[in-house]
Amino acid sequence: MNVLITNDDGIDFEGLSALAEVFSKSFDVYVVAPEGERSSHSHHLNIRGKLRYEEREMPFVKKAYALWGTPADCAHMAIHALLKEKIDLVVSGINRGANVSTDIIYSGTIAAAREAFIYHIPAMALSLERGKVNDYHMAAEYGRQIALSYLQEEDNTDYFLNVNVPNRKKEEVKGISICDRSAVISYGDSYTLGKEDGKDYIFIGPSDVTFEADREDLRVDMVAIEKGYISLSAMGNDHFSREYGDRLYEIAENAFK
Repeated sequence: MNVLITNDDGIDFEGLSALAEVFSKSFDVYVVAPEGERSSHSHHLNIRGKLRYEEREMPFVKKAYALWGTPADCAHMAIHALLKEKIDLVVSGINRGANVSTDIIYSGTIAAAREAFIYHIPAMALSLERGKVNDYHMAAEYGRQIALSYLQEEDNTDYFLNVNVPNRKKEEVKGISICDRSAVISYGDSYTLGKEDGKDYIFIGPSDVTFEADREDLRVDMVAIEKGYISLSAMGNDHFSREYGDRLYEIAENAFK
């Protein structure tokens, strides 16, 4: 089986290297990843013009390309332009920091997996919570085991996976929590208006991150990893809020009275 590995932290990031090494136990590994960091690029996709790419040599990898594009570009161009091999699975990661709750909106890691899902390829986003242990090989091994099980499912192209591993020693990871609820994450960034080289800038300071959720509900992905569980979520492309559908009839009716 062939796995495509990509990320949003760049082709030289240690999380990607660990992923390639561990997944090579079960797959032929191909890499198409950004040449530098593309965090928080969401699902930005280049649809016109040109994209530079460069072939690289990487341990444990059959073929590797650095792409001057976004994570979504990497998945898209790997599938449609750069690789002739049939891809059986796309894994995006290992991201430096969890991709949970409202952060999923911004995540380039999630977007690369979603781009593969759009083209009916099983896909997984894999992230490691920020912390002190930073065992990317452990996170990769959990990801490999989940991926092999996921590929046995007959309907695995109907959704893609979001997996977040807590930043702990292996013996401290409590298990897997199935998560289908989100916290609301808030960033206490500081913003200062100023000048540099005669030009106007907004200077953005470091974030103080907080989140709102039931802190005992393990169905909330951020709570699960905070308590030492791997969060496992099924994701798709359904952006509709059906519970408010009736309101739209009122809005439409009132708009054209």
